[in-house]
Amino acid sequence: MLVIQVCVGSSCFLRGSKNVIAEIENLIAHYQLDDIVTLKGIFCLECCSEGVTVMIGEKVFTKITSKNVVELFENEVFSALYGVK
Repeated sequence: MLVIQVCVGSSCFLRGSKNVIAEIENLIAHYQLDDIVTLKGIFCLECCSEGVTVMIGEKVFTKITSKNVVELFENEVFSALYGVK
């Protein structure tokens, strides 16, 4: 099971974490990964000045937006699940 966590703290929320979460939910459904990917909210990953922060497995990514989250998802989630990029 791969866990994706999106910061929902006040700084990330104001920078669009709600939109990032919605996009990740759509991607999980689109690729039919509901059984192997879990999406969770998390508070403060201590990167508040670097935009919305997402953790995929143990890797932390900053400056995530609804515009670049698809690329992040396709690169990192498939790599983590299947060892491909």
